[in-house]
Amino acid sequence: MKDPEPTSSVPTSGALAALETTRAALSHGFEDMRAGILSQSTEIEVLRQQLKQAQGRIAELEDQCGVNEQTKEQLRMEVAKREGDLVRQNVQLVEAERAHDEARNENARLNGQLVQVSRKLENARERNRDLQDQLLDFYAELRSADLPHLALRLAAGLTGAESGLFTEVDGDGTLATFHLTEMEKKLVDALYNYSRQVAHSEEPLVENDSSKLPDGAGLVNLAALPVAAKGKLRGVLLLCNKRAGDFDDEDTQLLLAIGQHAGLALENSRLHAELNDAYAATIAVLADAIEAKDAYTRGHCEGVSRLAVEVARRLELTDAQLEQARYAALLHDVGKIGVPDGILLKPTKLIPEEFMIIQKHPQIGRDIVSRVSALSNLSDAILHHHEKWDGSGYPSGLAGEGIPLLARIVGAVDAFDAMTTPRPYRNPVPQSEAIEEMRRCAGTQFDPQIVELVAQIVSAN
Repeated sequence: MKDPEPTSSVPTSGALAALETTRAALSHGFEDMRAGILSQSTEIEVLRQQLKQAQGRIAELEDQCGVNEQTKEQLRMEVAKREGDLVRQNVQLVEAERAHDEARNENARLNGQLVQVSRKLENARERNRDLQDQLLDFYAELRSADLPHLALRLAAGLTGAESGLFTEVDGDGTLATFHLTEMEKKLVDALYNYSRQVAHSEEPLVENDSSKLPDGAGLVNLAALPVAAKGKLRGVLLLCNKRAGDFDDEDTQLLLAIGQHAGLALENSRLHAELNDAYAATIAVLADAIEAKDAYTRGHCEGVSRLAVEVARRLELTDAQLEQARYAALLHDVGKIGVPDGILLKPTKLIPEEFMIIQKHPQIGRDIVSRVSALSNLSDAILHHHEKWDGSGYPSGLAGEGIPLLARIVGAVDAFDAMTTPRPYRNPVPQSEAIEEMRRCAGTQFDPQIVELVAQIVSAN
C-alpha cells in the first residue's frame, strides 16, 4: 500500500512553531516555577531558621517558666510562711493587747491602792505630827504636878475615847480620871476591876465586844494597858467608849507608846522632885551660911528672892527662869563667905582697899556655885549682879542688855532691899524714897524697865 502523500508543508511548520512556542512557554513557566520554588525554599529555610529560633526561644521560655515556677513556688511558700508569721504575730498582738489591758487594769488597781495607801500614809503622818505635837506639849509640862491627868487626856484625845482612868501600880489607887463622873457607879467599879486585872497580869487588855462587858448604858468597848518604866510597873492606863470604831492594833501601839512616855515622865518627875529636894537643901545650907556670916542681912536674901520672882513673873519668863531667879536671888551674896568679918561687919564707911575686897564677893560666889552642877546655871546672875546699866559696875564693866537679865533683876531688887532694911552703918529708908532713888538712877545704874516693875510691885503691896 502506498504511503499517503503529504497534504501540505505549511501546516506542519505551524504546528512546530506552536509546539515550540508552547515548549518555550512551558520552559519559561517551569523556570518561573523553579525560581518560585527556589524562592519558596529560601523562605521555607528562613522560616525553618525562624522556627528553629522560635523553638530555641520556646525552650528558653520553657526553661524560664520552670525557673519562674520554682520562684513562684518559693514565693508562694514564702507568702504562706509570712501569712503564718502574720497569723502568729496577730495572735501575739492580741495576747499583747490582752496583757496590756490586764496590765492597765492592774496598774489602775495598783494606782487605786497607792492612792489609798498614800491617803492612809498621809493620815498616819498627820496623826504622827499630832502625836509629836502633843508629846512635845507633854514633855513641856513634865514638871506639872498632874502628869497622870496629862497623859490620860493625851491618850483619850488621840484614840477618840470618851472616858478613862489612870490608876496606881495596884490598879486601884486613882491617879487621874477622865469623864468618869458621867458613868454609872457600877460601870466605874467594873473599870477599876479591869484595871486591877491588868495590874496583876501586866499585860494589855482590849475588849471590843460590848456583850462581854458589864451591862449598863454607854459602855461600848475598852482598852487597858500597864504603864511601866525601867522594867517597873508605874500604873495602869484604861480608856473606854471609842465611838468611831474598835480599839485596833494601831490604838494599842499608840497607847503603849504613850504608856512608855508616861512611865518615864512619872519616873522623871519623881527623880526631879528628889533633885529639887537636894537642890533646895543645898541652897538652904548656903543661905544659912550667908546669914550666919552677917546677922544684919538675915532675911535679906529671902526678901530679894521674893521680889526677884515677882519681877521675873511680870516679865513673863518661863517657869525654869522663875526658878533660876528665885535661887540666884537667894545666893547672890554667897561670895561674902570669903570676905573677912572685919570688913563685912564694919559699922563705918569702907576705905577703898576694903571696898576692893568687898567687890570680889561676886566672883567668889560664882566660883562656889560653879562647883555644884545643879547650881551652875546661876553663875552669870551671881557674878554680874553688881554691873551697872551705864557700864560703870563690876566685875566686868558690862552695860545695858549686855548684862544678863537675871543679874539685872537681882541687882535692882538687891539695891531696893538694901535701902529699905537696916545696916550697921545706916538706918533703913522708906520704900517710897527707895523707889524715887531707883528711878533717879534708872538708865545709869539700873535697867529702867525693871525699876518700874519694882515700883509697881511695891505699890501693889
